[in-house]
Amino acid sequence: MSDRLPRVSVGLAVYNGENYIREAIDSILAQTFEDFELIISDNASTDKTQEICLEYAARDQRIRYDRADRNRGAAWNQNRVFELSTGTYYKLAAHDDVIAPDYLAKCVAVLDQNPAVVLCHSWTRSINEKSEIVEDLGDGSFIPESSKLKRLVKGFI
Repeated sequence: MSDRLPRVSVGLAVYNGENYIREAIDSILAQTFEDFELIISDNASTDKTQEICLEYAARDQRIRYDRADRNRGAAWNQNRVFELSTGTYYKLAAHDDVIAPDYLAKCVAVLDQNPAVVLCHSWTRSINEKSEIVEDLGDGSFIPESSKLKRLVKGFI
């Protein structure tokens, strides 16, 4: 990995995620916006998560894999991937998330164009184990601008 910092850090916190983690990682690596790092924090998984993640990390230099010595809980793991991030913007992902190929590109464009925006997200669809859409969640609306919102050190995607 070069010394240049990525624009986006994608933090993937996982525990025993072997069932869907390949699809999640594949969707991140398929992004049209390529200036990102993927940090995977494995919370001491007991399944094949470690093997799968190390396989991907060996193939793509944008991936960093970190493993806890014991399960420290979901909140600790989600904080861990954020602590390890170096990008200007940050996106938290889960082992069963699948994101569209232009997701990062569209979010970065919104955040770059308007400094008052501190959070950007897309429409969300709930899918089943066969990747069939079972529900549309949310309408993609932004949180109204508020005087209480402060510009964050990192923008969140």
